[in-house]
Amino acid sequence: MIKFIKNNKIMTIAFICCIIFVALVYFIKLNFFPNESKALYGDRLDGIEEVEITSKEQNKIESSLKDKDEVKDVSCSTQGRILNTIITIKDDVELDSAKALAQTIIDNLNEDQISYYDIQVFINKNNDDTRFPIIGYKHQDKDEFNWTKDR
Repeated sequence: MIKFIKNNKIMTIAFICCIIFVALVYFIKLNFFPNESKALYGDRLDGIEEVEITSKEQNKIESSLKDKDEVKDVSCSTQGRILNTIITIKDDVELDSAKALAQTIIDNLNEDQISYYDIQVFINKNNDDTRFPIIGYKHQDKDEFNWTKDR
């Protein structure tokens, strides 16, 4: 073994340096990212199974909105404790009528879901109306949506 080390000094030094480098990287990773194995949301999603908004319920929200005359297209998705709804409305719809569409989302959820999820509504038009897009946000503890400032 000693004869091999003497004959391959450069290779032995490079091997030892690699081992030290790997140990150093591992040590730094443990210090800067100690909780990598924990869930992304931590314990913030505890209890979501009891009030989960299923894809069937999302489809119900989408179909309820599509039944409105003002709506061209709708998509719904959940991310953590946020229900995102993107609504594309027709070009002749006014601002107040567009904001009123958010109530349809609330009407399709039960009280437990409303008090658990934050709800975001993105309303857009395909034309050049300077008042759009608008965004409405309803916090789980609040009763009404807050809207972006009128432009």
